[in-house]
Amino acid sequence: LKAADILDTLAKQGGKSLQQLSSETEITTSNLSKILETLMYIGYVIRDADKLYYLGSKFLEYQTQNIEAQRLLAISRPCLEKLQKTVDETVHLSVLENNKVVYIDKLEPSNKALYMSSRVGLSRDLYSTGMGKAVLSSFSADALDKYLSETKLIAKAKNTITDQKILKENLALIRQRGYSVDDEEQENDGYCIAVKIEDNRKVVGALSVSFPKFRYTEEYAQKVIDEINKAKLEIEKQM
Repeated sequence: LKAADILDTLAKQGGKSLQQLSSETEITTSNLSKILETLMYIGYVIRDADKLYYLGSKFLEYQTQNIEAQRLLAISRPCLEKLQKTVDETVHLSVLENNKVVYIDKLEPSNKALYMSSRVGLSRDLYSTGMGKAVLSSFSADALDKYLSETKLIAKAKNTITDQKILKENLALIRQRGYSVDDEEQENDGYCIAVKIEDNRKVVGALSVSFPKFRYTEEYAQKVIDEINKAKLEIEKQM
């Protein structure tokens, strides 16, 4: 809470001394110095040559990402509701954060006893999820190699892809057909179809429909693919 007070104060007006911040936040200078050191270390705050404090680039980057996520959420909600009503399955909206997808919205079916459950705020790996692979398919070759060098492909379910070559082949297929599939790769008995969402060719999020594997048929999956692509196009038209 104290860190939030400091950031809020600097957001209103930067260029404040330690004494000014102490006075405005009612935090003692000794405690304030310790908190500021941490905030500077993570890039949320910077200190200039005159020992005045400002918001750092990392915090401004986080702020921008949050604004983009809120915009995506507002634009997408009516499309998500229409999609969920049509397919009557669990629908997710996510954004990319720290090489993971984070759920920012979710709608669940009201007429089915068995469905895929989750919660908003949950983060998942890119390589093992439908939405994650949809996003990952947009990475450049260099960005993908960097991701793979930093990420261990650990099995999460019976069909998780743990081989880099096979994952790259799967991503090429996703780029070709325009949608991603998670076939019991994140959870056993789960199936997910996902698409990336773009704004001026920049990937800003992903959309998915998830359901228990026992409901899968080629005809059913094609219906979901058709409907999720309609929702994707409608969202992107409004971005």
